[in-house]
Amino acid sequence: MIEGKKCIAIWQPYFFPYIGYWQVIHTADLFFVGDNAHYIKNGWINHNRILGQGDQPQYFGIEVSHASPDRLICETERVVNLKRAEKMCRMLRNCYGKAPYYNEAMEVIRPIIMDEETDLTRYLVKQLRTVAGYLGITTEIRLLSEVSARWDCKAPEVIRRTCLHNGCSDYLNSITGTKFYNKEAFSEMGISLHFIRRNDDIRYKQRCEEYVPDLSIIDTMMYCSREEIHDMLDRYHFV
Repeated sequence: MIEGKKCIAIWQPYFFPYIGYWQVIHTADLFFVGDNAHYIKNGWINHNRILGQGDQPQYFGIEVSHASPDRLICETERVVNLKRAEKMCRMLRNCYGKAPYYNEAMEVIRPIIMDEETDLTRYLVKQLRTVAGYLGITTEIRLLSEVSARWDCKAPEVIRRTCLHNGCSDYLNSITGTKFYNKEAFSEMGISLHFIRRNDDIRYKQRCEEYVPDLSIIDTMMYCSREEIHDMLDRYHFV
C-alpha cells in the first residue's frame, strides 16, 4: 500500500498466477480485472506452471472455446470437462501429494478446478477472489468492463480514464510494465506510476534441491502456510 495515496492496478485475469500478481492486488487499494481487453493466446489467462515430473516446470491449465485475439476476454467461454478436471486434480496429487500443505491447499484449489462455470471472466474472477481470501488479501476486485464496455484505446489512456473515474492519481504495475510504460509520460497525464518488484529473498523449500521461481501460486500454497504466503505479499520494493 502506498501510504497516504489511493492507488489502483489493472491486470488481465490469470489462471492461478504467480506471487508477483498477488503482491500487486495486495498493494493496490482497488484492483481491476481487465476483462474487456483482447484475449491473448499462449498467455497466462488459461494456464500457468507447476512443479512437474523431473522437478521441471510443467504447464497446467483449462481449455478455452475458440480462443482468439479477435475476441475480448469477456466474450470468451471456458470448456467445462469434468473428466479433464479430475485428471488435473490427480496431476496435482501426483506432483504435490507429499507437500506439507497439500490437503489445506486442495480444499481451495479443487472446487475451483471442478467449477462448472462456462463464462471465462466469471470463472477467473471467482478464482481470484477465492484465492485472495485464502491469502488474507482484502483489496476490492472489480471488472474493468464496469468502467468501459470495451478497451477502445491504448492502455495508458485506459489507465488515465480509470484513475479519473475512481478519483485517484496513482497507478501500480508489476516490474514487467517497465517494458511498456514510461513514468514521465504518465506524469504528463497527471498520474504517478509505480512499479513493484518482488524481493529476491522470496524462496521456500520445494521438493527439489534448486529453487524454481515464479511458478503458479498453487506451488506456493502447497509448500507454504497461509501466514508464510501473507508475509511474502509485503516482500517487494518499488523501482
